Amino acid sequence: MNQQTQLGKNTLWMILSRFGAQGLTVVFTIVLARRLGSAGFGEYAFIAAILYVANTLTTFGTDMLIIREIAAQNNLSRLSAALIVQLALSALFITLVWIAGSSIPNQNLETITALKMYSLVLIPLAFFTVFTTALRGKQNMGAYTLLNIVVAGLQVGIVFLSRFSIMDLAVFLVLVQTIAAIAAGFICAITVPNFIQAWREPFADLPRLIRETAPIAFIALLGMLYQRLSVTMLSTMRGPTDAGLFSAAARMVEASKGIHIAVFAALYPAMAFARTDFANQNRWIQTFKLSWKTLIAAAMVGALILSIFSAPLTALLYGSQFDASANVLGILGWMLIPFTINTYLTLSFLAANKERFVVRALAVSLLGLLILNLWWIPLKGPEGAAWAALSAESIQSVILLVSERVKFGIRGKENELSDLPREI
Repeated sequence: MNQQTQLGKNTLWMILSRFGAQGLTVVFTIVLARRLGSAGFGEYAFIAAILYVANTLTTFGTDMLIIREIAAQNNLSRLSAALIVQLALSALFITLVWIAGSSIPNQNLETITALKMYSLVLIPLAFFTVFTTALRGKQNMGAYTLLNIVVAGLQVGIVFLSRFSIMDLAVFLVLVQTIAAIAAGFICAITVPNFIQAWREPFADLPRLIRETAPIAFIALLGMLYQRLSVTMLSTMRGPTDAGLFSAAARMVEASKGIHIAVFAALYPAMAFARTDFANQNRWIQTFKLSWKTLIAAAMVGALILSIFSAPLTALLYGSQFDASANVLGILGWMLIPFTINTYLTLSFLAANKERFVVRALAVSLLGLLILNLWWIPLKGPEGAAWAALSAESIQSVILLVSERVKFGIRGKENELSDLPREI
């Protein structure tokens, strides 16, 4: 099977994964929002945002680096070192939360207690991330799909419990992730060649791994701060109700990214491999160009649908208490277009070892988002946060597109495989 055919197969697996897992996640979100109400859902959204950023920080970019190395060189030797890095950073963050969590403003005791409990999820998440990194690097997307669907299914089962508090939810979610990590390890052991042997020297490459992953980790941290900043600022500046209204709309936009994220997950290993496949340069260029055009077209259609049908979608999914989320959804839906541009170019820069372009774009857009949120949240609440997010995402697109043109256009190296994948 050639690599283009493998890419198509992996893309189909990832689309199935996103439809299955994302569909179950949508059910989880809808039922949870209806059970907890706007204020309770805002509390959960705040906790989830904190842990989302923490997971990215503790992963430290090891997943992207190792996927790139496994796909291009079939090198599994750094898995154990990556796990050590992630466990150490997870322990540090958990300690910080338990010591300083009570000082977070505008949060009640139950929310802080749930945050402390949910922070423990970083331990099984470290194992799960490393194990699934091996699966993605080996392009075993079938097993990866199964794991994601099982995890999402278990989470849905939790919210159908008759009664639960935000603390109960945190405990159950930690248990689910623990089960997922065990399952991921078992699947890797039986499907990934030489997986067991790769763990023999856990400390041998640790310093070098840290040095090489630091730029990617910085990019990932900036990206997660950028994605979760609005919810966090709404929660601390306006309270959990406004955070819940914004988060409900944002979850619908995230759900609409399902196919895009699936394609990107399959594209990244292919982008890394393409840089070593000198015999098929033109074929890879055409493959990436087609992927780009298809994703942009799908983003435009999705943005239009979310904008036009924001009110009925919100009423159908969340009920009347989330009516104010409709206006937020109508604004956030248009983020699909710059999101597609940003993610594609970010992955292409990472695959080509050109992280500095991504750092610059993320840093500027994060600063812009912070300033706009400080300005517009006090004036317009969740709608102000939505406009700030859309503006920042658009700024990031402009910077990345200019960087792509400056780096690959002016130099006139349109056919150098060393710069693949760049065609848009």
